[in-house]
Amino acid sequence: MKSSLPTLPASAFPSPDPSEICPPCGSCCQYVSLGMESPDNVKYVAMALWFLYHEGIGIYQAHDDDWYMIVPADCEHLLPTGFCGIYENRPFVCRDYDLSGCEGTTTEPSEKLKFMEAKRFISWLRKSRPDLYGRCLEKGIIPEVYRPKE
Repeated sequence: MKSSLPTLPASAFPSPDPSEICPPCGSCCQYVSLGMESPDNVKYVAMALWFLYHEGIGIYQAHDDDWYMIVPADCEHLLPTGFCGIYENRPFVCRDYDLSGCEGTTTEPSEKLKFMEAKRFISWLRKSRPDLYGRCLEKGIIPEVYRPKE
């Protein structure tokens, strides 16, 4: 004889309805982030600058100190309501997204540092990492246009 398992109420399981899991802001569906090397030496500062010289491309440091290049791009399945049109079949990267750091669930910035233009990044580098900034000047990767007027 088969034993029957008790049936749990539906409320015991997460709802597949994104409105009960994910806020309908669509913020995380409007860009792609790709990991990059931390700009902690001349070579990787040059790489960060190369990204930033391209309009619309940015870089940021996450709260775990990892660095990323950010490319604005709307997901083709983002609905006008801000919900996902393929929620039940969404990619693993979407399923694994941590809602505790979501732009729609907190007032805290989702990143520690963010730069959308080379000028701001170079200014930060000069103030926060002056030795590295000096080495970058020596190697000639800081264009004259971004150097402070003395």
